[in-house]
Amino acid sequence: MQKKAIRSLLWMQALLCAMFLFACSNDDDNSNAPLPKPDPKELKVEVAADTKANTATVSVANAPAEASLSLVLDVKRGKPLDQATADKNGTHTFKLPLLAGYEQKLKLVVKSGATSAEVNNLTLPAAEEQYADEQIAQGLQKHKWLSDQKRSRIIVDHTSSNPYHMFVNTAVKHFEFLPNSKFTFTVSSPQSKTFPDGKWSVKNKRVDIDTRILLGPMLLRNSRIQTLTEKEMAMLTEVDGGLFLLWFTAE
Repeated sequence: MQKKAIRSLLWMQALLCAMFLFACSNDDDNSNAPLPKPDPKELKVEVAADTKANTATVSVANAPAEASLSLVLDVKRGKPLDQATADKNGTHTFKLPLLAGYEQKLKLVVKSGATSAEVNNLTLPAAEEQYADEQIAQGLQKHKWLSDQKRSRIIVDHTSSNPYHMFVNTAVKHFEFLPNSKFTFTVSSPQSKTFPDGKWSVKNKRVDIDTRILLGPMLLRNSRIQTLTEKEMAMLTEVDGGLFLLWFTAE
C-alpha cells in the first residue's frame, strides 16, 4: 500500500509539472507574437523651430508602442543625430540644436521588431551665423582651445581612409590661432605631437585651416562658427567630404 501511495503521489507531481510547462509555453507564444508593423501613412511627425533659441523639436505620434526611433541626416553618408524609444502610446519628442549656416535635412526611421518605416523630407532651418569676421578673428586668438571629445561628433562621414573618427572622438587636441594667419595644432593624447606650421583665415564668416596630422596634411574648410565665447567654441567644419561638429573649451 505504501509503494502504491508513493507512485500515486509521484504521478500527481508529474501531472502538475506538465500542466505548468504547458501554461508557460502558452505565455511564451504570446510574448513572441509579432510586433506591430510601422505604417508611414499612420505616423504623424511635426517639426517646430525656435530661431531665437536656435533649437527645434520633432514630435512623433502614432508609432508602434516602444518602437525604436532614429533621426538621421538625410544626405549621402549622413549619420543619426538622435535616437530614442517611443513610449507606450507611440509618442516621443526629440529636441535638437539648429546649426549656424547649415540646413538639416532629416528622415525619421521607425523600427518595430524586424519591420521598419521611414518619414522623409523633414527640415530644420539653418541658424543665423551671428559672428562677423572681425569678431571671429579676435575671439579665436584670445585663447588656446582644448578639444571636448564628448560633445564633438561626425554628422556626415568622410571619404578618406584617414581615421578621422579618432581625431574627432578620441584625440586630445589643442588649436592655437596666432597673429599673421599662423596656426599651431597639438595632439597630447594618445600620442604627443605639435604641428606649428599651419595657416588659418576667415572670410565671409567662414574659417579655413591648413594643418597636419601624423598621417599627412589635413584641411578644415568652410568652418561655420556655432558658438564663440570666453569659455567655449564650436565649429561645423568640412573635412574630406565629411562634416564634423568640433567643440572646444578655452584653456
